[in-house]
Amino acid sequence: MVQKLIVLIAILLGGLGSVLAWPHIFLSILLTIFPKIVWEGPHFGNSVALTFDDGPDPTFTPLVLRILETDNIKATFFLVGERARRYPDLVNSIRTSGHEIGNHSNSWRKTILLTLGTFEEDLVEAERALGLDRQPRFFRPAGVLISPKQLQIVRKHNYYCVLGSAYAFDPHHPPAAYIKWAIRRSLRPGAIIVLHDSGGDRSNTIRALPTIIADAQKRGLRFRTLSELLPQNLSTHQNS
Repeated sequence: MVQKLIVLIAILLGGLGSVLAWPHIFLSILLTIFPKIVWEGPHFGNSVALTFDDGPDPTFTPLVLRILETDNIKATFFLVGERARRYPDLVNSIRTSGHEIGNHSNSWRKTILLTLGTFEEDLVEAERALGLDRQPRFFRPAGVLISPKQLQIVRKHNYYCVLGSAYAFDPHHPPAAYIKWAIRRSLRPGAIIVLHDSGGDRSNTIRALPTIIADAQKRGLRFRTLSELLPQNLSTHQNS
């Protein structure tokens, strides 16, 4: 219970930091408390990663793919197993377009609420649905929170747990202007941007996405998949 409370406090601090436009102060705290979670990539260079959660979605995923294709950008999509089985053509479109696929659980039941056995089954079921047979492999917990023992299961199955450093909290349907602002404040080399292309009306995210891309490009930042952004960073996220 104490460990779960620490995780919750840390995530809330990270969110507060983003809202107050001081994300890097709080991110340094999270990096110290949870070194087994990937929060961002290397600060040297000029690369950032664009990630999308909760898909695939028949309405919004194609719109995201169209924008990314226009700007010749590759992203990482954290997909839900049940949705992948429902929309296999969209999974294929993501993959054949050169994007990367990560594991975002099978059922989108909140990770922190699952027993260890149920969590492991859920992780593996999603892996089968998504066809994740290459390394490195990335997992993002459903609902953000994850316990230390669940993290051990993630590593047992050769995944890296990836959260992010640039959040716009778009599941809560903020205006597009806020989404643009929140991501802009967190843009720097190594940033992992977290947006959503499913789970409700994502129209504001779609409206904000071209500006987010343009803002990054104006700063000389280039978009990479997670496996392109993180290879020099992954060795620090091993089992204890």
